Amino acid sequence: MDKWTFPTQIYAGSDSLNRLTEFNNESILIICDPFLKDSPSLTYVMGLMDNKNEVSIYTDVVPDPPISHVAKGIEYMQGIKPSIIIAIGGGSCIDMSKGIAYFGRKLKHMNIKSFIAIPTTSGTGSEVTSFAVLTDSETKIKYPLLDDAVLPDEALLTPLFVKTSPPGVTAYSGMDVLVHALEAYVATAANNFTDALAQQAIELVFEYLPKCHKTTATDQDRMSMHEASCLAGLSFNKAGLGIVHAMAHQLGGQFHVPHGLANSMLLPYVIAFNCSHNPEVAKKYADLSAKLGFVSYESSEEKKLGALLEAIIKLQRTLGCPMTLTDFGIDKVTAEGKLNLMADRALEDMCYRFNPYPANRNDLIKLYRNVL
Repeated sequence: MDKWTFPTQIYAGSDSLNRLTEFNNESILIICDPFLKDSPSLTYVMGLMDNKNEVSIYTDVVPDPPISHVAKGIEYMQGIKPSIIIAIGGGSCIDMSKGIAYFGRKLKHMNIKSFIAIPTTSGTGSEVTSFAVLTDSETKIKYPLLDDAVLPDEALLTPLFVKTSPPGVTAYSGMDVLVHALEAYVATAANNFTDALAQQAIELVFEYLPKCHKTTATDQDRMSMHEASCLAGLSFNKAGLGIVHAMAHQLGGQFHVPHGLANSMLLPYVIAFNCSHNPEVAKKYADLSAKLGFVSYESSEEKKLGALLEAIIKLQRTLGCPMTLTDFGIDKVTAEGKLNLMADRALEDMCYRFNPYPANRNDLIKLYRNVL
């Protein structure tokens, strides 16, 4: 039977940061992306707490967080012994903070009362998931940490930090949301609950991501994308993902392609592949295309699927997303030399097993060739 809970308390809205004013006499560790350290936004957050608490800031955060950085963070934390940890950043920052909080509690037996995530990108949904992806710097392998104990205790969704998000970050993180939702929608553990969350996230992305990519984006536009990211996270946390993510993790590990962009490149080809091998997936995506208004309900399944793929590609182009590794600046011959390695590692990736069709090694290599 399915068990359904939302363990993370979610505070959403322009006033959600007021939750931080409720802390008193706590030792608070803020882990944040380095560029936030002297920003007005972080100063504002500090002002909500530092009169009544002892607040420390840790900014040694890098993309694709290495396991070694988690260890350094734990070492730093031991000198502070925080009762509250607050992660403020994108997926890498939140994932690293998850590792620090998790191992701090499990291995160092630290009394961390609450771990709070404040996402600064509308992308990973990491603030409500049981996953943290950490990287071995030597092997370039990404290792997903999967345990309900890594779930943040609270998530604060505020438009404050995304208002100044650069267009590229908005685009890639927003496409990550779309991939989360579209993969979860047909993943092997999907059910009516996860479908409802995923479908709503997909609708919000197609409506609000193009708006957020423009300088005219409003706080409400940004908040809608933030909520879409959270909805998609809640969906895939239960339903699973698929081979888009299994393959994208390798592109990130080998070539440092931003995660959302790697997902975006692979998405149309994987959707077409899964639909060609699983009639139930094809029907589900076709029905979704009609529900989203891309085509009429009376259209053929082929036209519905075509319309969905066209809508995805149109969105990618609107956002200026590179469509191949070559477009991104990766030498094609170099990429060719990594195909076998990436395919083998994708087969071992945790996300692979939730794909609705058991793609084999040759299937993955062929899919990779589409984005060289």
